[in-house]
Amino acid sequence: MPSPASQLRAPLLWLLFPLMAGLTAARLWPPPARGLWPVLLAAGVLSLAAVRLALRPGRMAAVAWGICLVLAVAAAGFVLLHLREPHLHEWSGRPPREVTVRLEVLQTFAPSARSLSGLGRIVAAGEDDRELAGRRVYFSAIRRISVPPLRSGIYTVRGVIAPLPRETAGADFNDYLENLGIRRTLTRAQIRREDQPPGWWPRFLGRARNRLEAILRLGLERHPGTVSLYLGMLLGEKAVLSSEQQDAFTRSGTFHIFCIAGLHIGVIALALESVLRLFRVPRRSAVVLSLLLLGLYVQITGANTPALRAFFMIVFWQAARTGRLPGNGLAALAASALLMLLLDPLQLASTGYQMSYTVVLALVVMGRPLAEHWLAAWRPFAFLPRPAWRWYHHAVRGAGRRLLGASAACWVTFLASAPSCIGYFHVFSPGAVLANLVVIPLAVLAIIAGFLSLLTGLIWLLPLSALFNAAAAIIIMIMEWLVREGTTLPGVYFNVQFTRAWLVPAALAGLTALLLAGVAGRWSRRYGGFWPPAVFLALLLVFGVKFG
Repeated sequence: MPSPASQLRAPLLWLLFPLMAGLTAARLWPPPARGLWPVLLAAGVLSLAAVRLALRPGRMAAVAWGICLVLAVAAAGFVLLHLREPHLHEWSGRPPREVTVRLEVLQTFAPSARSLSGLGRIVAAGEDDRELAGRRVYFSAIRRISVPPLRSGIYTVRGVIAPLPRETAGADFNDYLENLGIRRTLTRAQIRREDQPPGWWPRFLGRARNRLEAILRLGLERHPGTVSLYLGMLLGEKAVLSSEQQDAFTRSGTFHIFCIAGLHIGVIALALESVLRLFRVPRRSAVVLSLLLLGLYVQITGANTPALRAFFMIVFWQAARTGRLPGNGLAALAASALLMLLLDPLQLASTGYQMSYTVVLALVVMGRPLAEHWLAAWRPFAFLPRPAWRWYHHAVRGAGRRLLGASAACWVTFLASAPSCIGYFHVFSPGAVLANLVVIPLAVLAIIAGFLSLLTGLIWLLPLSALFNAAAAIIIMIMEWLVREGTTLPGVYFNVQFTRAWLVPAALAGLTALLLAGVAGRWSRRYGGFWPPAVFLALLLVFGVKFG
């Protein structure tokens, strides 16, 4: 009998999917004319009914309990988003005008030669613009006449505020802003003065990031292109990549190695655990200390959605292991996704959230079973008794198992990420399967070298740090050359786009449903085995995608 820990069970999906439905409904429709209290009252009544029905025996009571729970959570999700974002459906009808406001900087982008830009929240405005208070905006300031903004600082800014165009189809950056609930832009601005400096925590994170960047640059001063890739992999600084580098890695389907996500967090977590074991730290103390250090690393690198998702998954997984509770990857993923939405409901519409969770879901529910299916068919030297095997027989078998396992992961990742890449980046990369098979092992080696460089640099062993940087640089140069040359081959990538904008969420929802149906049926041949996601993608390409 399989143990509970080996089964993919995630009761939190009963809360996650209705919450996602409620948040989606809140994005589509404004609150009722009478306010949110009727919806909130309905959620409360349904919750009480669900509790009462859960205590009753019988199948009908169980079905009614499930229906009441789903409706209650969906109604709560609708209320949650409208309470957190009360101006979500408000579009300004006023024309562009010049204003002076106090702006709290929430996020900064890499500065260009002429401008400083980012996202902020208006703290206060003039008498004629009081409706702007509390609104989030995208700002772009003229660099030569502005004070450089810092995250969480408050500044006096003068510029032209304009409403975001309501028709944003095809305007990718406007779509990005709209998904964040931003309806206004503050451009041609001047940041006049700093009214309130950032707190001690943002200042500490900034100093720590600068320190880590200085360590990673040791010995690589003559290789700026390699340094940009190195910083992107270890600190998530995608903006330092040149346009040629970005294009090459995007077209090959390997740009994800520059987003601090599961690969990076997993490698860093394993490295931290190995170091703590080396110093014989007790197990529970090692878990707590490694999670604290891992959380600090996530904060220093920007705390993006994929990084937080991976971090929360590791937290829940380690909590289950430490407490000797049954746990699995799907349960940890569901808990992470639910927590992320409770912290920031707008994340549901973001590209990072959708791509990150879809890919990891596919790896959890399909990647491992597919690898086991392929490994069962890999039986080299089947007619030769195992005691008669020589070393090369074992080497061939081991290499084949590793290759098949990695191939299954790359194939599943390609299937899960293809709809998002088509919808958001307008690229379809069949070569991504082979490219990731080569690039990911190299990226892991580079991340390990970077971790060792940071570790030795922080304890002032700078010559060792420079040595590890040199090793990482060699690996990255090989990786970049392979990607650049690989993208010149025919058929590696195609420029594409969906024929309808609604196909993006529909494709993600359909793929998620197929993945969950597959794992529920244990990928039985009766229901198509592992082929339905591939057939679904093929149909999507034939009937819903325009090439060229």
